[in-house]
Amino acid sequence: MPRPHIDLAGIKTPLIYLSTDFLRAKEYLEAILSSSSDAIMTTDVRGRIVYWSPGAERILGLPAASVVGRPARDFYAGGRKEAERVQRRLLLEKSFSDLETVLLGSKDRAVPVSISASLIHDRRGAVIGTLGIAKDVSRRIELERRLRELSITDELTGLFNARHLHERLASETARARRMDQDLSLIVVDLDRFKEANDRFGHVYGNRILRATADLLRAAIRKDVDMAYRYGGDEFVLLLPSATSKAAGRIADRLRLAVPHQPYTRLVTLSVGMATLRPREKAESLLKRADARMYQDKRRRNASAR
Repeated sequence: MPRPHIDLAGIKTPLIYLSTDFLRAKEYLEAILSSSSDAIMTTDVRGRIVYWSPGAERILGLPAASVVGRPARDFYAGGRKEAERVQRRLLLEKSFSDLETVLLGSKDRAVPVSISASLIHDRRGAVIGTLGIAKDVSRRIELERRLRELSITDELTGLFNARHLHERLASETARARRMDQDLSLIVVDLDRFKEANDRFGHVYGNRILRATADLLRAAIRKDVDMAYRYGGDEFVLLLPSATSKAAGRIADRLRLAVPHQPYTRLVTLSVGMATLRPREKAESLLKRADARMYQDKRRRNASAR
């Protein structure tokens, strides 16, 4: 029986075109992914990295070859706990946008990102993985930090300003009461500053203020106590967990340090200290320290006569 003739020409040509179109589409998609500055990542249902885009390599400094196949949780600064938080939200909402978190790059470098994610489904609707797109927000966060810092910092001295003092004093007072800890505060005022400023000019006056700021910074515990420029020539030291005895030692150091400053031929310091009392409000603590500073000033003026 003769074998039926099959004309392959009508089949072969469409397959060539299909293959060509598929390759072009694949190249086009890869070009899009490669040109994106964002980190594009996919995982399988087990949470392991399947795809790691060139953008992800640039942002995190990790080549795809070292990442693919590893659990996605390895790349969260918060580890498994943070990865599970993100996963729970994704399963609940199916997709989300602009979730801020921190990923780990090369050498455990922390990279703050904003993530948008969605579930990936196959043709039958079954979940086969996840897609995540992460934007590096390091510059924005640094800008916000700098703006925040400028808003709470005195430009001339580099100390915190009065606005930040009132915010922090309220929170530290509440914390001290909650933790049953001490909280002390020292108010410092420059004696005869206006006279020096009028006599030698604002440039000299600014030098005095900056030198005083340096003196205060050197007298307190780094990363624990806080120094503020409260007004023109008035300063405040906020001393969390410091007893009255400990605060008194700092006040004594300030008084002893003043004679070694170059401007003290004319300007000296008056110092007032107070420690938080039970159920005392933040405003009352500041007022008591301020009142004791003026007592010290009157005593100094009386002795100078």
